[in-house]
Amino acid sequence: MMYLYREFKLVEIIAAYVSLEYTLKHRGAGTFTLTLNDGEVAKSFYQNDVLMIDDDAFVIENIHVFSDNGVNTYEISGLHINSLLSRRVISSFTFSIDESYEIQIEKLLNENFIAPIDTNRKVDGFVFSAQGIENAPTVNYTFENMEVSEVVNTALARADLGYTIDYLPEEHQYRFRLIHGRDKTADVIFSDKNNNIANKDVYQQQQDSKNVGYLNNEGKLTSKGTVSGINRREFILEGSDITQLDEQLAESKALVSAEFEVIDNELYQYGRDYKLGDVVTFEDYESNLIAQRPLLEVAFYCSDTITRTTTFGDSIPTIFDKLKKGR
Repeated sequence: MMYLYREFKLVEIIAAYVSLEYTLKHRGAGTFTLTLNDGEVAKSFYQNDVLMIDDDAFVIENIHVFSDNGVNTYEISGLHINSLLSRRVISSFTFSIDESYEIQIEKLLNENFIAPIDTNRKVDGFVFSAQGIENAPTVNYTFENMEVSEVVNTALARADLGYTIDYLPEEHQYRFRLIHGRDKTADVIFSDKNNNIANKDVYQQQQDSKNVGYLNNEGKLTSKGTVSGINRREFILEGSDITQLDEQLAESKALVSAEFEVIDNELYQYGRDYKLGDVVTFEDYESNLIAQRPLLEVAFYCSDTITRTTTFGDSIPTIFDKLKKGR
């Protein structure tokens, strides 16, 4: 069942459809596409309505009607409600090492959604739900002339955190909260030996990686990193703040990519055993790879059956990791 809301009021229950595709992301806004052949149900959809799929909400952005041999098909599509963050921009916002990411993102959202100086920018019902997450930046940095979504996504990627906006019709609220994934590396292991993956595509990249950094402060060198010998890969920066090296080292790490299909079984179930942001283990003995990465994306395709694709790992295209699961 899916539920369609308009201004927090229920307007339709969708029980039948041709197909449904949707994506959930640990950071950012996933998409959805719903295909219908019932014109009466399709007439219920308007742009900016909210479609609830389980506990996640999607904003209706596009409505497409097309015909084939006199038969109409209706395609409804849009973005996860996290996309609300892309509707506001900032001229400048600085993250400081003196406060947690949570406190600073609350300030960012207060300034642009909850209590902005220009009341036309306010979103009624938008609230911030503090989770008590204490992760803080290791270096000060400033964003300029960006959508709020870009600021939040980039900052939380550095913090290894995620977020979601909960749509709460009864409370008339859009509730923003941070997500800190759990360590499930010992509990959730995808591998050939466990007979729970198939059709794999594994890739490891270290060509552009660096593991030792030098900071040149007017001729005085300070280093970070302890790798030695042929495996040592150095870079150098100019400046006086040693925390610059931490950020550059994080951005220059070796990358791991794996795409694979999960064989449906009762060993692991998404939502029960692992969720977005959780760190899980992938093993591929043919390429001598054992990697532990966070779950970044889950995609569903639903028709007669449900196929689930999960993406986790390093944030470059196709990196660590798509897994498909049907039920």
